[in-house]
Amino acid sequence: MNDESLGSEFLADNAFELDYPFGLPGDVWTMKDGTKIKLSDMTTTHIIRCMNLVCEDDGWYAEFQGELERRAFA
Repeated sequence: MNDESLGSEFLADNAFELDYPFGLPGDVWTMKDGTKIKLSDMTTTHIIRCMNLVCEDDGWYAEFQGELERRAFA
């Protein structure tokens, strides 16, 4: 692998981390200590705290909001 390829790979990895600082949104959240937890197993308070952490333009915000809405109609 040449230096140019390594630089491109580094930039691509860095761009992903900038675009998805909390990972790809889904139904499993990874907590600060590395523990994975399903959104459906999180407390409402935990979800609200995470929503405050990620901000509205992060894809996770919509996942959290969807889980709260699901609970409201369950």
